[in-house]
Amino acid sequence: MATGAGSMIAYRPIPGNIIIDTLTGTKYILQKVIGTCGFHFIYKVCYYTVASTIEGRLLPTGYTTVKYIQPGYEVYKSKRAQQSMRNSNIIHVEKWRIQDFRHGFCSALPYMSEGSLRYILSTRFHNGLPEDCIAIALKQALLGLFDLHFSDRVHKRFSAGNIYVNFKPRPVSNVEIKLGYEATIYESDLETPVVLERGPEPGNQPYLTLKGKNPGGPPVGFQFILDLSLLSDWAAAPEVFHSKYYDSDDENRNPAKSSSRSEDDDDYSFKSDIWLVGIAALELAYGNLRISHREELEGLIRKIKRSRRLPDKLEHVLEEYHEEEKKGKMKKVTGYLKDKMKLVQSKRSNKFSKEFEELVLDCLCSSESKRPSVADLLQRPFFRYAKNLQWFQRRVLYAKNPMPYC
Repeated sequence: MATGAGSMIAYRPIPGNIIIDTLTGTKYILQKVIGTCGFHFIYKVCYYTVASTIEGRLLPTGYTTVKYIQPGYEVYKSKRAQQSMRNSNIIHVEKWRIQDFRHGFCSALPYMSEGSLRYILSTRFHNGLPEDCIAIALKQALLGLFDLHFSDRVHKRFSAGNIYVNFKPRPVSNVEIKLGYEATIYESDLETPVVLERGPEPGNQPYLTLKGKNPGGPPVGFQFILDLSLLSDWAAAPEVFHSKYYDSDDENRNPAKSSSRSEDDDDYSFKSDIWLVGIAALELAYGNLRISHREELEGLIRKIKRSRRLPDKLEHVLEEYHEEEKKGKMKKVTGYLKDKMKLVQSKRSNKFSKEFEELVLDCLCSSESKRPSVADLLQRPFFRYAKNLQWFQRRVLYAKNPMPYC
């Protein structure tokens, strides 16, 4: 049922296993792996309640997501949020304890059939979502963030990877876009590559492991790219990053590991969440953020601010940044002047609207006091006039050939 990672015992049962909730009699049948959380696997599960027996036949009641959770601060925060925000765009746990495992328990979460926005980008929209669909998705996530801030809670990990999409075709076609929070966050991959293995000793139970993973890191010659699953750490707001992760002995200033999930919230604020909204908007606009170190991200943001516009492709700006770094101060002055010339150009060939560019620039303001609130963002025309979820369904979920839209 589990495999070790060093001294770590991971939750990785084989699909087909049955979990029975002893309190309610509900049966949960693990169907497939749809993501990960640390070393643990996340499962799509079909469940059967006692009431779903009709004429002696057991009929499936519905689907849910099963996640292994260890007791801790994130459980406490999730439960408190769930008590005060029952009807919101935040994903809440449906059933906290359906099975005990090791030092934790398995919980049932709502099943989000389309995975996260980051998963959708990685599989269908490699160059980013259409701007009108970014407005729809971000608006739904911001409604959840508004409820969190209104209840005096900070998210800390807002990103495209923590915004999930669900499509219900029956009885009425319906799309949901919701924001994960604390215990309901996981890395979505509906086609997680897994392989069945057996332990070296005779009689050992078979277990699942990830297929094709290279524990030694990227192959030689490949450029190192920061892990998007830790984006809320290495792309955190300046006031958070420099207080939590800055290491003067590390020239690349990269967080060695995630520590933003600790109980210390002192460095975070509503405005540090807003910064991450801007970072999420960039990821949704370009499909990915291929950043190799923190200074590269800061250089990219500086160049965007100087030109006051978003480039058609991030790679162009990153190339300019690296050229400036190689050739020293004179090249940086020339780059600065070029960026200013872009600002005064009368003809705009940009694929992004002025409203979207202003949204990103305001969220990524270095001064936290100058960043807008969630309420301010939702009042902007970019979100006020956003199309409905049915439009997102047609343009994203039903897109047969999505790449031309990007």
